[in-house]
Amino acid sequence: MTDFSWKEMMAVLFSREIEDGDRITAGAHTEIFFAANMLAQKTHAPNLKLQLGGTCFLGNVTDMEIEALPMTSTGYGLLKYAESVHDHPETFLFYCPPGREKYYEENSPYRDTNHFWFADRFFVGGIQVDKYGSANMIGLGEPGNITFRGPGTIGINDIVNSVRCPYVFLTAHDKRRLVEEVDFVSFPGRKICKEVGFLASGPKWIVTPKCVFDFDPETDLARLKMLFPGVSEEEVRENTGFDFGTAPEVETIAPPTDEELKVLREEVDRTGVLRD
Repeated sequence: MTDFSWKEMMAVLFSREIEDGDRITAGAHTEIFFAANMLAQKTHAPNLKLQLGGTCFLGNVTDMEIEALPMTSTGYGLLKYAESVHDHPETFLFYCPPGREKYYEENSPYRDTNHFWFADRFFVGGIQVDKYGSANMIGLGEPGNITFRGPGTIGINDIVNSVRCPYVFLTAHDKRRLVEEVDFVSFPGRKICKEVGFLASGPKWIVTPKCVFDFDPETDLARLKMLFPGVSEEEVRENTGFDFGTAPEVETIAPPTDEELKVLREEVDRTGVLRD
């Protein structure tokens, strides 16, 4: 990828997933995620509801100039992009019901879902991710003998049962990160969600700087779905710590368009955070 970085490709990929009117919440330190949402707001989803700041305000930059790509969702400086500020219990009043206007349609399938879906989409990172999509943010090792400590769950294990479409992403693709079984579970994957009986079904995708994994509908095991431009299936297999199948059709993700890159670089990430 000579004309764009993998971070830019990931931001564009996530932006394409976002629909106008989606309710989305952010992790604490995910500049790729911020770029994706702000790019979506400025291109095709001006009405998406992005909750930031520890669940206290909704941000919208559709008609605003972004000085620099935010590095954290908990900084008070983000208040300048807020279209509303509210207490945590009022979140659902501002977010609207699951499915938005579709919730009110006759025989709507959303009527049988959890009315208090926290968000339509959520993007979560991790130190490790396993073949079922479980993510680990706690640390490496075992209880009582953690050799590397991560940021912790930060309430993410609660969010899993109240988000309709979560995504797990990693900022490196290697066998230490993509493992057979995570040391600790911060974000339950598809197998755990099914066994426990959660309303949510686990992540839609695992996204890395090399590829996108989805999940086999029968086994809930990760399988290769999409490759980043310039990446081969062999390269993915050599750097993945678990065996995986392939989707019926493995495609290469379309590179960012000229318009996507123009908006991303000139309006969203003017200081080039995603280019580093």
